Amino acid sequence: MPPAHSSAHPQDEDLDIVAIWLRVDPIRWISGIFAGVFAGIVALAFAMFLAKLGGMDVLLPVKLGAIPFFGNEAMELGFVVQNVLVGFITMMFICAVLGFCYAHFTGVDATPMVLLGSGLTWGLFSWIFIFCLFIQSFEDIRTMELPKGPAFFVMLVFGLSLASVSFFQRIIRGR
Repeated sequence: MPPAHSSAHPQDEDLDIVAIWLRVDPIRWISGIFAGVFAGIVALAFAMFLAKLGGMDVLLPVKLGAIPFFGNEAMELGFVVQNVLVGFITMMFICAVLGFCYAHFTGVDATPMVLLGSGLTWGLFSWIFIFCLFIQSFEDIRTMELPKGPAFFVMLVFGLSLASVSFFQRIIRGR
């Protein structure tokens, strides 16, 4: 009979998250970058759908990434190559960095529910700290008064899509 303080099942034991955070795992990081870009594309597609549904320019979510570089000119109606390209590259760079961080801090693929829960939390924090605080520091974005409700769901889609890190890790590791 196991002692009262030990767990009957190894999967019930607490993870040493500090050890996970200190681990150097370049394959996990690369998987996170791929997951971040994938999650960014899924979230942008969802945001574009919501923009179209709301009667806005379908490319508005992509063009937001170009505002820090071009100001209000980035929001010019229609397909302006530099605005869309710079906006997309900026968004994907940010998503890749966030995916890298997500992969590093989640560290393991214990169960899909752990990754989905972490992704949900990541999406909530992204909505609060990125959408509601950080991007509002750009005056051109702040004056647009973008609706926070749809952005909340876009960020949740982004966070949940980050759970794809386990898929990319399996592909890269060959398992």
